[in-house]
Amino acid sequence: MGPKEKQRIIDAWIAKHGGLTIDLKTRDIIFHDGGCFWIKNKKVKYRKIVGYKDLEDGCKEVLFSKKKTEPGIESKAYLWFEELDEHINYLNSLKRMLNKIGCKTNY
Repeated sequence: MGPKEKQRIIDAWIAKHGGLTIDLKTRDIIFHDGGCFWIKNKKVKYRKIVGYKDLEDGCKEVLFSKKKTEPGIESKAYLWFEELDEHINYLNSLKRMLNKIGCKTNY
């Protein structure tokens, strides 16, 4: 199966099911906000890393500042309980389509 045929099958599946983008070159499945999941971002402040301490067992401990912080964004994806079975069926359908076009979905 050639790349154009694979892309045609993917486009037909997305037209029917929607909610994502598939990149065959990087082998990524990109879920968009509001499709299958609801993504919420929140601005947070993380403690700044000031150094590392060697431990007796050869590992290292990360040392954080007690006063200095760095800005960051915390992202969470939400899914409703009521829609869990629907999303499982959606992901199984996605897996079947990817296997049909020859993309390995397991190791």
